[in-house]
Amino acid sequence: MADSPNKQGSLTIVGTGITLSGQMTLITESVLKNADIVLSVVTQSAFINLKNINSNTISLRDLYDVNTSRLVTYQKMKQRIVDEVESGKRVVAAFYGHPGVFVDPSHDAINELRNKGFSVRMLPGISAEDCLVADLGLDPARFGCQSYEATQFLFRRYSIDPHMLQIIWQIGCIAEFNHPENKTEHPGLAVLMDELLKYYPADHKVIVYEAATIPLVAPRIDEIPLNELGHIVPNTISTLVVPGLGLPEYDTETMAKFGLTPDTFKQELSADNG
Repeated sequence: MADSPNKQGSLTIVGTGITLSGQMTLITESVLKNADIVLSVVTQSAFINLKNINSNTISLRDLYDVNTSRLVTYQKMKQRIVDEVESGKRVVAAFYGHPGVFVDPSHDAINELRNKGFSVRMLPGISAEDCLVADLGLDPARFGCQSYEATQFLFRRYSIDPHMLQIIWQIGCIAEFNHPENKTEHPGLAVLMDELLKYYPADHKVIVYEAATIPLVAPRIDEIPLNELGHIVPNTISTLVVPGLGLPEYDTETMAKFGLTPDTFKQELSADNG
């Protein structure tokens, strides 16, 4: 949502998509060109492309530190964005994927600057979930969908509906709160597997997914039985997709309130699809 400006300086948060080439919207490219400064958190190749669009593009990735909490890093990113806006500049902050998904600095900067009377807005980008739906041919609306960050999923008392599609993000950094270097052991996956085995049979097929970040390169799509999950080697961008067990039984009492039975409902659906 854009705001009416009370002060000089403005902020537009944009998403560059998962692969910058071809996934950036025309309006995003336009605001990048016209910005006084672009602050970016994107891959190195995407940063080069942003530099070509606006030469005054600065990377905030240098704020990452393997020994620093992610929350501290995000706070520093947010503050840099706020400081540039408060100096009177038209600021664009560009984030990988969708700028509102797993991006704390974008939301924090928008909230702080809006409360201070600055003009702020967010423009969408193609997210990993958008790519997931396309690459795997899954429709999250067909059976319903539940989506969680892996650590939150394990540390909170969520209730899974196994009939729904489950999307569990960031399985490569379960219970990690800084920026760890590349690892070959991921004990959190065994814990995640044990939790999911409460709801699904051991041979239930699950998918380890990673969206393609480079054009013409295939995404990672590894289908495995659930009971092999603890043996895979994920990356920080790996996502676990757990297909549902199919639709639950009809709620005949609720259907009766609409004058329907399972059979008449099926007939209506057939007529709609005919």
